[in-house]
Amino acid sequence: MTGGFFDFKRVRRRLRSAIVTGAGAVDSVDRILLRTQSDQGTGYGEIAPWPGFPTESTEQALEFLRSAQGNLPHLLAAVAASPAPLPCLSAALSSCRHWNQIAGYGGSLPCAGLLTLSVLETEAKVAAGFRTLKIKISPETSEEAIRTAAARFPGKLRLDANGSLDLQAARRWAEFARAHEQVEFLEQPLPVGHPGYASLGPDKIALDESFLTPGGVDWAGTVVVKPLLAGDWDELRAWRGAHTGAVVYSSCFETAIGRQGALWLAAQDPQAGTVGFDTLGRFESDGRDRHVAGAMAGGLPGYDWAGFWQELT
Repeated sequence: MTGGFFDFKRVRRRLRSAIVTGAGAVDSVDRILLRTQSDQGTGYGEIAPWPGFPTESTEQALEFLRSAQGNLPHLLAAVAASPAPLPCLSAALSSCRHWNQIAGYGGSLPCAGLLTLSVLETEAKVAAGFRTLKIKISPETSEEAIRTAAARFPGKLRLDANGSLDLQAARRWAEFARAHEQVEFLEQPLPVGHPGYASLGPDKIALDESFLTPGGVDWAGTVVVKPLLAGDWDELRAWRGAHTGAVVYSSCFETAIGRQGALWLAAQDPQAGTVGFDTLGRFESDGRDRHVAGAMAGGLPGYDWAGFWQELT
């Protein structure tokens, strides 16, 4: 992007029910929606930090935006010169830069269903056509509960601990995953930086919070990429071209702007597989979701994004 200016809007989204992660319960999130105007036209992006991930905070991103005073070249220069990484802001600027392509994306990717261990919820996901389920586990979750869920569901299971396990429990769950073909992987069993990952090994162990951006951790196993947290998207795509391990693209509970960009980015990977974007309908009705929920996560080609921007409060 050459020349130009930008503006932004901060929005708060409240969840219908709290989501419990390794970083604690989350009942609302702050998002910054970014609009740029340059010689490339109008672009949109979203700054969407998520608890437990070592990115800049919403307030830190706001400092950069406010200091640039709407001048896009000044903002780009400040981000490039920052001594600390700004992965969320960098991802948002990448979305703005590629928006002409992103806005036209209308493809779809198979989506994993996100659920608790509720019997009714599992049956609803099966009826909706989901072929993969992601189940949150904690130190209190029993193996029997997962076996029961597996018996009710004919597809693959992903078990996500959000870094909540100790090494003994992580080893036990790793053995469980490796013993059950139906379990695709155990995601982020240990906290970020835990030395126990070396002894667990990469087989059926996926990194999420520990991965973040390509420069973070070199892991031979599956890595979960949240596009809105992953830094510059051109750098991410270059890394993906050289990375031989499996990559799973996942949501961080973004608005329609961030979701459209994240799905477009995932679709650039010919090996994207089943993505983790079953996050629609989880917020109070605030008009900031526009995509269609379901077992296929699809884009919105030709959507009136300028109108969406104007409707934001």
